[in-house]
Amino acid sequence: MAGTPTRSGLVAIAAVLTLIATAVALPLGGRDAARGAGPRAQAAKSVTLKSKTFTLTRPDEKRRLVVRCPGRLVPLGGGMVSTPPPGPDGEGVYPHSSERRGLQRGWHTTAVLIDPSRGSTTPRNVTMQVKCARKQKHVTPPHTTVYVSPGQTKTIQATCPGRRQLFGGGFQRTDFLTRGGDYATESRAIGSKTWQVTGSAFGELGGELTAIGYCRRSKKPLLTEVSASTTIPPKGFASASTPSCPGNRNLVFGGFSSSPPGVVLIADGMFNPDNSWSGSGFNYFGQSTATLTVYGYCLKV
Repeated sequence: MAGTPTRSGLVAIAAVLTLIATAVALPLGGRDAARGAGPRAQAAKSVTLKSKTFTLTRPDEKRRLVVRCPGRLVPLGGGMVSTPPPGPDGEGVYPHSSERRGLQRGWHTTAVLIDPSRGSTTPRNVTMQVKCARKQKHVTPPHTTVYVSPGQTKTIQATCPGRRQLFGGGFQRTDFLTRGGDYATESRAIGSKTWQVTGSAFGELGGELTAIGYCRRSKKPLLTEVSASTTIPPKGFASASTPSCPGNRNLVFGGFSSSPPGVVLIADGMFNPDNSWSGSGFNYFGQSTATLTVYGYCLKV
């Protein structure tokens, strides 16, 4: 497929994923648990994964990156993975946003290349992903925005109105560069109707933080959640990978959280061929070990 990661890039990603710690699969909002692996291949046929690769080369370079669905297919969720991963000082690519673009029929991330040393910056390839399906029900995207000042940590929520249920979520508007700004440390579902985002700010700069929920009409919760956790030492990088989605569900969105609040810069979040989700982070600000948890959200499509 044009625009997919190179074999060497995928090998590097696989090596990082050996740092996985724990993994669990749980229903979200009381959904039934797994029904076996048999229908998983059939489930994958109902969605299409498209990808496109970009390159960032300069310190504090920001680029708006979009990957679009083919033909008349519409986007569900998306992901981003960069190679090589962050270096020992945290030099690497991190997302300012992670959001569905319904009118553009794709997935958008504004990515930034951070380089604390500003000596010799290593170029990074950034591969964007989007899961696409046939036209779905009307999407309602509630937004909630807050301003985060330097030294602050704030949590906000976007909740589906009325009889609508979450099928995913995301965040936008963070603005950090090497010298400071605000960044997301959590973006995940906390129930069948609410998407939660947490952000912190450092240096002399603050910025806006927006939580986004993607909702559609349903009498019952739509998602089943799978998750995995790993620990990250100070100035260290680590990844985790969830179990595959249960039964005949497709992995359509990803999320993350980290603790203690404000110490981890989230780096990657990506769809895997086995219907699982992987994510990674760098312990940029912590003086002790941090925990990163990644979440995959599974939907009958």
